[in-house]
Amino acid sequence: MKDRIRLIMEDQHLTQKSFSQLTGIGEASLSSIFNDRTKPTLNHIDAIHKKFPQVRLEWLLYGTPPMYIENENQNDASSTPASSSLDSSPAIGGLAFDFDDDASLSAAEASSRASSSNESSAASSQMHQGSLFDQPNMPGVNHTPKNQPHENVKYIDKPQRKITEIRIFYDDQTWETFVPKK
Repeated sequence: MKDRIRLIMEDQHLTQKSFSQLTGIGEASLSSIFNDRTKPTLNHIDAIHKKFPQVRLEWLLYGTPPMYIENENQNDASSTPASSSLDSSPAIGGLAFDFDDDASLSAAEASSRASSSNESSAASSQMHQGSLFDQPNMPGVNHTPKNQPHENVKYIDKPQRKITEIRIFYDDQTWETFVPKK
């Protein structure tokens, strides 16, 4: 079952953290499931099924194909209330996500939001065409150039050190001490 949960995450391009936040399953619980320390409980399956209603419960529990519910009347206006609420929310890969609390969002509004977010991401990607090592400009933060050496070296007058004694230790447990002449 953990492989099927991981397949849902991969299919929806979700990280373990984002999947955990979306479904309400604790990150530690999800990690324990993937590391074979625990098995998914009914609460985990229910949380996944509530957020991903297009995933067949039989597939999630037992692995019987297909993965998704085949909806024959997708474009039919007289579809069930559950599917009509899914039509109003943005869909990714056949699954519906309701990130807004506003259930009356129309498909035209959803597509206009998606296109405006794509335009803004394209504009931001064009803005960041510099080097990978460029530092971002942040207001109120002073950046020091990387290639300038520090010129603030303090020379403190210290007396020259002198050798007082040299000891040499041998492997036969003996040693010699040398003292410089004065």
